[in-house]
Amino acid sequence: MPGASLTAELAMWKGTHKTVIEVRGNRQGIFSLGVLLLWLSDGSPYTDSLSITGLPFVRFKSSLSLTVVLTMEGSDKYGKLIRTDKDKQFQWLMKNEVLEKQAISLLSIAFTPNGYCGDHLHANVGPDSEYELFFARNDHRREFFPAG
Repeated sequence: MPGASLTAELAMWKGTHKTVIEVRGNRQGIFSLGVLLLWLSDGSPYTDSLSITGLPFVRFKSSLSLTVVLTMEGSDKYGKLIRTDKDKQFQWLMKNEVLEKQAISLLSIAFTPNGYCGDHLHANVGPDSEYELFFARNDHRREFFPAG
């Protein structure tokens, strides 16, 4: 989508001992990512994975690599976020049904009106994941009351 922009980075949040991958961006970026994940979950005949950080509208603040991988194994409720090397390459593994729900949640974030709650998604990576994944819109204006 024209104007799509996302930024991905590794972070440590207060209150958690897990590393968090944060993906933040504007409405167009969240929408574009949601559509691509929905396409992947629909059983694309071309691929069973998608590099999020390889998309042209995604920028990263470090040498982070995040790839969504469809799998036949695993939970029907959760995905799993794993590190695939010693540095900063991650895979988000999940079944089609789980990916479809996560994609729809991202699309919901994209359509949340300015000033309302619901502008983020703490991805469902399951309790056994060593890492967390967080998506958020950063283009919401926080004007709840008109100037007067």
